[in-house]
Amino acid sequence: MTDQNPPAGDEDFDAFVEEYEEHRDALYDLISDYADNEQLDDGMLAAMVLDLAVSLRMIAYANSVEKPSVSGLKMELDRFNKDAEEHARSAKQDAESFIAEVKAQREEGGEPDA
Repeated sequence: MTDQNPPAGDEDFDAFVEEYEEHRDALYDLISDYADNEQLDDGMLAAMVLDLAVSLRMIAYANSVEKPSVSGLKMELDRFNKDAEEHARSAKQDAESFIAEVKAQREEGGEPDA
């Protein structure tokens, strides 16, 4: 997720966004190809990716502190939940343009991009 209000003219931030988008697109392609090859349902795929995201956040917490604790992990999962809620709110704000893009791509006979 990238910041919705990036600092203007910040070269480091611009480089971060470019790298983030590059990696995000590559992961999306890998996951989409796997799902297509395995004929996974979109709903199941979304659930699996969410499960992976939570697991990866838990592992990241455990690897980032000297003495991991149950309470620390729970706090990290609360932060993850907050991040996910913010991301969903942002997606809701873009819902109209997303649906317009999906409809346009369907008319052209293509698949929508995430």
